Amino acid sequence: MIITTQRSRLAWAIDSSLTALGWAGFFFLFTRGVISILAESHGTQTAAMPLPPTVQTLVLYAAVACLNAGLVVLWGKYRKHFFTALKRNPPQSSVDDAVVASHFRLSSNQLHEIQDSRITVIHHSSDGGIDHLETDQLRMRPAENNSVYEESVAKVA
Repeated sequence: MIITTQRSRLAWAIDSSLTALGWAGFFFLFTRGVISILAESHGTQTAAMPLPPTVQTLVLYAAVACLNAGLVVLWGKYRKHFFTALKRNPPQSSVDDAVVASHFRLSSNQLHEIQDSRITVIHHSSDGGIDHLETDQLRMRPAENNSVYEESVAKVA
């Protein structure tokens, strides 16, 4: 999966120009190196003489790069097929509140208090269970009074 974010035109222009500059530098240095290798061996190479060691190394690197590219493409095709098969399976049913409450040994009121609060402090007992909870909720006053939020701390045990 490729994650893309919105960028400003200036950031895109800087990114594109630096990338183009980098590729131009790479091609310049690569071509200059290949031309210098060919110029050195141009006058002395005969049909019976093997390629210079540097050219042999470059050919070996290119072969390894092609093999790696082929493996990556095959792996991508396999993963695409595998994940397509997984997407056909129906999603598992969601867990309801009763199961969550029983798992953490909470009452349904305590669970709803936690779900409705912005901040919950959980105090654990020595055996790893939940000793008590402190929830900090913003409660709205009724519309006939005013629309100011009131912050209150409710301890649920």
